[in-house]
Amino acid sequence: MFLEECKHNFDTDCLYELLGVKKDCDAKELKKGYYRQSMLWHPDKSNLDEEDKKKYTVKFQLLNKAYQILSDDEKRKIYDETGSVDDEAGELNEDVLKAWRNIFKKVTKEDIDNYMKTYQGSEEQKKELLELYARFKGDFSKIKEYAIGFEDAEELKAAFDLFIKDGEIEKTKKYEMSTSQKKMLGYKRKAEKEAAEFENAQKDDASDLVALIQSRQKERNSSFLDSLEAKYAPSSSKKAKRQ
Repeated sequence: MFLEECKHNFDTDCLYELLGVKKDCDAKELKKGYYRQSMLWHPDKSNLDEEDKKKYTVKFQLLNKAYQILSDDEKRKIYDETGSVDDEAGELNEDVLKAWRNIFKKVTKEDIDNYMKTYQGSEEQKKELLELYARFKGDFSKIKEYAIGFEDAEELKAAFDLFIKDGEIEKTKKYEMSTSQKKMLGYKRKAEKEAAEFENAQKDDASDLVALIQSRQKERNSSFLDSLEAKYAPSSSKKAKRQ
């Protein structure tokens, strides 16, 4: 069922939360929320491997379906009153991508990549990371499935460690347990295994694709952690002045 798929992929079955908007949002705010979320989960990003592309494709489809429901006055009214939707979510195909491009005609693949560069290290990304931490009570194993814009689990953990050090969040028991040395090693091994499987699958007919993906990853702008430190490290001193 559609709402169950939303819950499974986004950890929420609320269509408004899915699009990052309030329940009383107007059409303009709804469209803005859809644009923002669809840019984050667009399957045309240049730095996705095959496994990630599948995951992004599913999420992109769900976002599209949610927007189609909430942008239709009658369907939105039914959803608001009953919490039910049409379960024929359909599959992501050319029609869905075409519909998206009809709404945002000027958006190109380059725009999508540039959006991610702007997103990394921004207030927007910080806000979403803190929301993820609160939602999962610091469970890193769940947080990393939803966090976007990090090279690996170590970089993501470093970002949260900085938040904790700066007093933005408190270290929870779940965070300690899910970021233990053993757990972090497990995340690393899993990522290496998936990367090896992808490389082997592409070796025969697309080894150049692997090289392209790796080179693009290396060419990214300064890491999120660097920009995070630059932007938020002074905050602790600001807090001291206010006391």
